[in-house]
Amino acid sequence: MTTQEPDFWGDLEVDTTVTPSMILKQQAALLGVKTKHLLDAEVRTEASGGSFFHSFCLVVPGLDNYTYELFRVYHGVSLYPVAVLRDQVRPFKTEEEFTSWVHQRLSSPDTKRIVANLLSLARG
Repeated sequence: MTTQEPDFWGDLEVDTTVTPSMILKQQAALLGVKTKHLLDAEVRTEASGGSFFHSFCLVVPGLDNYTYELFRVYHGVSLYPVAVLRDQVRPFKTEEEFTSWVHQRLSSPDTKRIVANLLSLARG
């Protein structure tokens, strides 16, 4: 006769929140397609002291994988709020606020200038 171990976990809910990392990775994947991989983007994640840090990096494969960190964000295990490192922007309390900021940052004149310069360098 087998004795089943007691389950103290109960039913676990699957959260459908889109994580900050997922938002960034979706956008990173699009850049390579748009530039025919002359320029790629990647998200590098580190965990430290109860926080998660995500670096959004532009990578130029044709230049020995030269990497430019466009921005870095962090959050706790609760996912939101998300804050931007080295920026005075207030923390983003929701997925919608964070997504809006990512849109503004990626489509900003400053980011477009950086992307254009890296594409020029990649073309040699």
